[in-house]
Amino acid sequence: MLPAASYSVAVLADAHFHDPTGDFGGAGVVVDGARLALRSWSDTRTAARAFNETADALMAALQKIAALGVRHVILAGDYTDDGQAENTRRLVELLQRFEESHGLQFYAIPGNHDIFGPHGKDVTTRFVNAVGETVMVTSDPKQASREASAIHTAAMRCAGQPAGLMPMARFGLFYQQSYLHWESPFGADDQPAARMYDAVAADGSVTHRLMDASYLVEPEAGLWLLMIDANVFEPRSGRHDASRKKAFLGSSDAGWNALLRVKPFLLTWIADVTARAAALGKTLITVSHYPVLDPFQDVDGSELALFGETSIVRRTPSNEVAQVLIKAGLRWHLGGHMHVNSTTSMTTVDGRLTDLSLPSLVAFPSAFKLITASAKEVSAQTIELRDVAADPRIAAVYRAEGRLGDILPLGAFLDTQRRTHLLERRLINEWPHEVIALLNDRDASFLVDLAGGDIEAFTRQHGLAPEPIAGCTAIELIADAYMIKTAGPLAINWIAPDRLALCRALAAAFADACADPTQGPSAFLRRFLAVLKSALNRMDADDVVIVPAGAIQAAAGSSPAKPRRYPAAD
Repeated sequence: MLPAASYSVAVLADAHFHDPTGDFGGAGVVVDGARLALRSWSDTRTAARAFNETADALMAALQKIAALGVRHVILAGDYTDDGQAENTRRLVELLQRFEESHGLQFYAIPGNHDIFGPHGKDVTTRFVNAVGETVMVTSDPKQASREASAIHTAAMRCAGQPAGLMPMARFGLFYQQSYLHWESPFGADDQPAARMYDAVAADGSVTHRLMDASYLVEPEAGLWLLMIDANVFEPRSGRHDASRKKAFLGSSDAGWNALLRVKPFLLTWIADVTARAAALGKTLITVSHYPVLDPFQDVDGSELALFGETSIVRRTPSNEVAQVLIKAGLRWHLGGHMHVNSTTSMTTVDGRLTDLSLPSLVAFPSAFKLITASAKEVSAQTIELRDVAADPRIAAVYRAEGRLGDILPLGAFLDTQRRTHLLERRLINEWPHEVIALLNDRDASFLVDLAGGDIEAFTRQHGLAPEPIAGCTAIELIADAYMIKTAGPLAINWIAPDRLALCRALAAAFADACADPTQGPSAFLRRFLAVLKSALNRMDADDVVIVPAGAIQAAAGSSPAKPRRYPAAD
């Protein structure tokens, strides 16, 4: 009989930690006697995520987790801004403080922003050094030579594997004496040399020896955390020098699609772990940085049809990923990377897989997941970080650069930033110019006209008052649709009820997943409304309960408690 014990685990993704008080070769601007390494307001206002606010966001999340009495905290990749050595060092110091002061235990898995290949990469950015001025700060001597004022510092360097993992070693990536059990796909030896595999280019022309950082840990009796290194660096055909960045295809667009090609040994290990977990009655929580299902449930291919080969299209896992994981016995998974709050599922003849897509701490909407799990069922609660106060020193730099308006707490700051990013970048870069030209300076009622409806009949049918429609621009409502798509159930906290009702009515009346967006603005809008309709359907459940179906029994004659060694390590 399965044990009744349940475990609480907090799962944080895409913290993108940058410590403004870090030492980046002396770069920064002095505020109230302290030197701060800050990105400019000009860079920040239209970005897809925050930069300067990340340290405060992570601190607030950990304080909230500690107050809830949760001990186990998973960092599901992209725990640093861009793998900079100084940010990694400062992050380790912060996590150690929370270990000592609150008894938290951390388990990390790298994302595409934390390490790069076997040898690392240079990182370059610009920090504010005076009002309205920035300075280049880089680990690349060639970049530094292009500007007389540039600062060249090793603090900006992003390391590779295994070097980039060593500072984070104590956080699950390597064995610790307090663990009841620890293993990698290759056995109980945690040393990098024992965790190497051959990564082969698609055409077989190049092979590089790389480390896999996956591990299974039992931090307390009955709880298994299966951390999958889906951060795949696939050798580029014809590129033999592994020290060059171009020797590898970037991991950002790779994820589980590439894992199936480059790391198939992980599937064998996952199947073995799920079988042993079921046989031993363990509560199994499986995490990687990347999603295993499309968090947008775009079964009609609308993203590709509307906007072409976007980063979303490139990063969407294929159906094959879910199919092979279901066959391997996996029934639920958590992944980040896409900065989306969503829950999706797929069912095949072999079973059902549920993927919880993790929001970022520092992109709209700022939140993390609290998992309460047993061997029988799983519940997931999304906890939002809305009221993290703005750092007055950062606010002072923004004001000096000419930012207008109030200094907002984190939630409202990210809401504003996301809308600015959508209106000034996303729509301009992705939407057809003729559609944007039609929507400019029009109120939301024009969307009804463009979709082929009659505004009076529309409002009457859906019980809508005309005033809110006239008081909202068409472009603002399009932005609302994107916010719903990203935030899922949390969107209700950020979109006014009358505008949410209008979004629902438009999607119900005019969504057409078969419309060909190349056939003019009306067809384009109706296809986009199909995307909105799918997003609205995902708003209905926030707290998710998963009942793992069909306990996986260990194969006859196997030794379920003993990890196996797989051929990739030989």
